[in-house]
Order: sequence, then C-alpha cells, then structure tokens
Amino acid sequence: MCSYQTLFHNDDCGYVILCRGCDSIQVAFGNLLLTWNRPDFYDFFQFIKRMFNETPIDAAAFNRKIVAIPIPCEGVRILLSTRELQQLHHMLDMAETELQSQELMSLLSGD
Repeated sequence: MCSYQTLFHNDDCGYVILCRGCDSIQVAFGNLLLTWNRPDFYDFFQFIKRMFNETPIDAAAFNRKIVAIPIPCEGVRILLSTRELQQLHHMLDMAETELQSQELMSLLSGD
C-alpha cells in the first residue's frame, strides 16, 4: 500500500513525493507527472543538474522554451524555458537533500 511523504512542495511549480511502500518518487512539475524508482530519480536529478550548470542564462530568452530534456520514452522530450529549468533544478535539489537527510537520520537511529 502506498504511503506518501512530501519531499518538496510549492504551489507555483509542483511537488516531489516519496512512496514509502514501493520506494518510488513522484515528480509533478507544471503539467508533467513523472514517477521514478530511486536510482532513476537520482540519474534524472544528475542530468538536470548538469543541464542547469551548462545552460547559459540569456535574459532575452529566459522565458522561451529552448531546453529539450530527453526522457526514457523514445521520441518524447520535456521542453522547458531557462526559468523552468532553474525551478525544476531547485525542486529536485531540495527533494534530494531531504532524501539524503532522511537516509542519514535512518543510519544514525539504527533503522
């Protein structure tokens, strides 16, 4: 049975939740809803982090949808503006930090 824990939530951009039952992570961003197992979530986060660090910030194109992010479904891409990429990166970064904190607390408590 699914038991969800919120890792990140913001009414303006979305949420990241962890299902404690199946250890899947659901990412809602804009009109996207992605569900990943934990290793795939970390891979996706690392990819977004790399895209975030490598995408130049052009003030004139900040809100233009110019960043295409491939996902494991052939022929499908997530199309974002630089602003949206920054929001998604922030969201995933905060969620990943929360996951790491929980893992550390679990190790310290002996669970």
